Order: sequence, then structure tokens, then C-alpha cells
Amino acid sequence: MNDKICVFDVGTTGARTVIFDLNGKEIIKAYEEYPVIEQPVGISEQDPIIWWNAIKNTCNEVIKSGKVNPNEIIGIVGTFQRATVTLINNNSEVLHPALTWMDEREISDFRELQEERGLRRIIPKILWFKNNKPELYNLASKIICTDSYVYMKLCGKCVTDPTNAINGILNMKTLQWDETLAELYDIPIKLWPELHKPGEVIGNLSEEASLALGLKQGTPIILGGGDQQCAALGLGVVNVGDAKVTTGTGIFVDLVFDQPIQPAGDIPIFSFPHVVEGKWVIEGVMPGTGTALKWFKDNFSQLQIKKSEETNTDVYDILSKEAEQISPGSNGLLFIPLYVFRKGTIHGLSFNHKRAHMIRAIMESAVLSAQMYLNIIEGMAKVKTTELKVDGGGMNSEFWAQMFADVLDKKILLPEIKDGAALGAAILGFYGLDKYDSLNEAIQKMVRFVDAKNPIKENTKVYKKLIRIFMPAVLEINSNRRVTKNL
Repeated sequence: MNDKICVFDVGTTGARTVIFDLNGKEIIKAYEEYPVIEQPVGISEQDPIIWWNAIKNTCNEVIKSGKVNPNEIIGIVGTFQRATVTLINNNSEVLHPALTWMDEREISDFRELQEERGLRRIIPKILWFKNNKPELYNLASKIICTDSYVYMKLCGKCVTDPTNAINGILNMKTLQWDETLAELYDIPIKLWPELHKPGEVIGNLSEEASLALGLKQGTPIILGGGDQQCAALGLGVVNVGDAKVTTGTGIFVDLVFDQPIQPAGDIPIFSFPHVVEGKWVIEGVMPGTGTALKWFKDNFSQLQIKKSEETNTDVYDILSKEAEQISPGSNGLLFIPLYVFRKGTIHGLSFNHKRAHMIRAIMESAVLSAQMYLNIIEGMAKVKTTELKVDGGGMNSEFWAQMFADVLDKKILLPEIKDGAALGAAILGFYGLDKYDSLNEAIQKMVRFVDAKNPIKENTKVYKKLIRIFMPAVLEINSNRRVTKNL
């Protein structure tokens, strides 16, 4: 029972190392935010070395804590931000900072090229390289996303899996690289990494990586998956009709289905392969909801930050306590969380509103976003959910968790492990090493729920009125250009 798995959870704003035992107990974890670099509006780039540095630093912190012996770690597995892409040359050297999933650059005629709208999120980024950096594109030996870069660092293998590859030229029926799409976009298949399945052992930890991480050389490397698909697994969301919401940099709503669904019109709904073979997740994403609260904290909460440091408390707990003093609906203040796309908007601001109103409005915008997408996805799949599993850092706030129950008007189940993506990766790791006969067996042993929130009907009545205002406003603002776009 001393078997442990090491998980690298590489996200949009930071990375963590988490150690789990065979029963899904979190032994220890460490987190590091990436350095913040000011970039022009509309550009979001990351130098991949920051991912590796954060992995190294957090892994060494975990090992040096003395709470885990490297000899007990029987495998290493990862879960990753998706649709963040760059190029490498024949020497595996990165040719350009990675364009993240939040980068807005794209070629103007991309829609005319697309066969499957909304499913190929890194294609416009690759075509941007091809059109604007041809000298680098011509040197490229591989197109890689975050997962492939980390696997190369760990064991020298340039590989990926369908949960990440779907953003490229993956065939949705065979889950293999598609020659037709390669010809359509003129991006040869030879440029893409090898495809393997989540849970496969793909190699062993190299000597160089073992020295950098403080882990045992030769430790098996197991293929993980995209962060939201892993989060679904870590919440036991694996059967058709199961649904979850993850609170993080953005809000991610996922419903399990047995096939991809083509969205209607321009609604940003995506169909992604699940890490569970034969299943799909239908996903809606509202970027920047969590980052909006961080933006407010960084720019308007200096006194609260100081208080948190003096009292050794989480500054977000302080902000949450402020917001609790405000009634549902924030006295008419509505925040539209599209600022990542330069369309973030505040409605109904008056001189009666205070800091606490703004905090609550930002928190409500995340939950209203979840409700909006769940409504759309349930309609597309013709499925009605009765309960929802919710993970992510936001669920450390009972106030925020209750808000989810009130807005969604559903029972909300809260997991023991809030880092669902990391736990899902751990499940894949143990399963890949034959410690469990099936993913379902692993879920039964490793996934636990410790609390539930039921809707408060008085609050739900308020939010039902608010969602009727929020949803049309989001869709209209998202489809329009802002007059301040180029200022």
C-alpha cells in the first residue's frame, strides 16, 4: 500500500505537483504560478520553459518535504491545458513561444477553411505561424502542445493523445490523424506527434529528468490527458448524461455523451474525446471568470492582501466574506466576463455599489456562465441533469458552492479532492500500471464526495430572472466588435 503516483498538472497560469496514494488520498502537493509578462492586447504567449521550471520547482518541493519517498513513486502522469501550441526543430528546440488557447491571432479566412466549426482550435494558430513566421514554420519538425513538450522533457518521446489532438487534424471517427484535413489545411501529418491512448505507458523517466526532478530514473511515464477530460474522470463523470463544472481560470461545463455533437450557429460548444474510451464530453467554456477575480484582487485589494499576509489567511476567503454581505443579484450589478476577448462589460453600475457588490457580481458571472452553457448543452444532447459535480479552487468557498446550487437549481456535489484533473490523471496512472482492472474500479476506490449543496429557493427565484438577462447579453456582446478594440 506504499504505491504512490506523481501527477504533473500543467495549467494556464501555473503548474502543480501532486502525489496520490492508491486510495486517492492526496499525500502532498505544491503549486507555482508562472511569471507574469505584460503582453500586447490580444496576444497570449508562454515560453514552454516556464512549464518545465514550475514542474521542477514544485516536484523538488514535494520531494524535499520528506512526506514521500521517491522509491514509493511507481509512475508519473500528466494533465494539461489544451490548445496551446508551438513548433520545434529537429533538435527538439522550441522555435517560438507557445500561442495559448487565449491568444486571439488568427487568419481572417479561417472560417472558410473549416469543415467542422469550433473543433480545430490550434489550426488558426498554426496557420498564423505559417503566414507570419514562414522562416520558423519551414524549420519545424513537429507541432507540439503543452503535453507533448512535457513528455519530451520527461522521457524524450514526442507523443500526444486524442483529448489534446482533437484540436488539430484528428479524425473524429477513427481518432487518428486525418489525411483529408492535412491536405485541406496543408499541414502534413509528419508534423504531428505520435498518437497514443490515455493510460498507456509511453516510456521511462530519463537520467537528465530524474536529476532535475529528484525522482527515480526509469520511473514509468503514463499518458494522461486534457485537463477537463481528466477532471471529469476525477469526479466520476464517465457515463452518458453525467455532468460537471470546473472552476478555474475559466468556467468549464462538460456533459458526457456517446458521440460528438455539431453545435448550431456560432455558439462556442466543443465536442472532445473523453479519456474514457468510447465516450465524449460536450463542453462549453467561459474564459477568464476565475482570472477576473484575480484581476480584482491584484488591482483593488491591496489592504485585503496585506491583511491576509498578516493573518496567514487566504485573500480569496476575505473577498468571499465581503461578497456574502450582498444579496443575490448584487443589487442590479451585472458583470459580463468576456474581458479576455476585450469585451468584458459591467452593467447597471450605480453610486450605491461598493467593492463587495463587484466581488459578488464577478462570482455570480462564473455561475451564470455555467448555467448558460449547461442549458445549451442539455438542449443539444436532449439530456436533463438532476445533479452536478463541481471541482476547482472556487469550491474551497462554501459560499460560492452554495451559489452554484442556487443558480443552477440543482443539487451540487463537492469532492474531497478539489483538483479533479490531478485526481483523474492519477486514476489513469494507476490503471495504466495495472493497479486497477478498470477505470470504474479505480473511481470506486479513489473518488469521494464530502459535501452537498441544495438550492435555496428564494435565491433561485432571483437568479432565474438574472439568467434571462445574462445569457442574451453574453451572446450579443461576444458576437459584436468593441469600439475600443484597437485602442
